Parts: sequence; structure tokens; C-alpha cells
Amino acid sequence: FITHDFDEALKLADRIAIMKDGIIEQLDTPANIVLNPANEYVRKFTEEVQREKVLLIKDVMDVSKDNLGDLKVSKDEIIENVAEKILTQEKSVAVVDGNNKIIGSINPTKIINTVFGGRKNNN
Repeated sequence: FITHDFDEALKLADRIAIMKDGIIEQLDTPANIVLNPANEYVRKFTEEVQREKVLLIKDVMDVSKDNLGDLKVSKDEIIENVAEKILTQEKSVAVVDGNNKIIGSINPTKIINTVFGGRKNNN
């Protein structure tokens, strides 16, 4: 599927190819393109992306299972849907799979850095 609407591509695709002058600049998952742009050209596509609306918890979770509080969130949850709950926690939040098994953690600071890090400073 070819589109010039990057936000649409992020919502629909499992893999995205960003091209410039007929050459692929980056071929990757939507999460990796947003979190790790290959070059300046790709970074410009991602600087205004509302990360909390497109990234899942599994895209930014840590594998550590230490110092967990009582709250658990699904690895497949969109960050925007659980960010407020996570940000109210003092400890890291357990990340669970479909069987409610703890597979990692997410720290409130990681949510802040993911949502606001890498954005263009408009000041």
C-alpha cells in the first residue's frame, strides 16, 4: 500500500519503507522508525508523530521485572490508553502478555521520555 500520509501508514502497517528519490531510506516496523530513525530524512517524518497514539507498551518496555508495584498493563496496550495510570505510580509497572504472565516492566520516567523525547523543540 502506498501513501504519503505517514500517520496513516503508522496505524495500518506492520512494516514501512520510507523512500527518497526512489531509494529506500529505512525499512522497518512503525515503532523502530519512530524510536530509531535511520537518518535525518527519516527523523523529519517522525518528529511530529504523537508517539503515545501509535506506540504500544511492548515497544518501549524493559525486560527487567524488579521493583514492581501492584499495577499491571498489557504489552499490547497503546501508550495513550494507560499513560495516566502509569504516571501515578511510584514503582515500575508490570507488563503482562495475553496469559497475564509478567514479561517486563515500564517505569513512569520511560513514558515521559518516550512521549516527549525526540520531539522538535518549538520554543
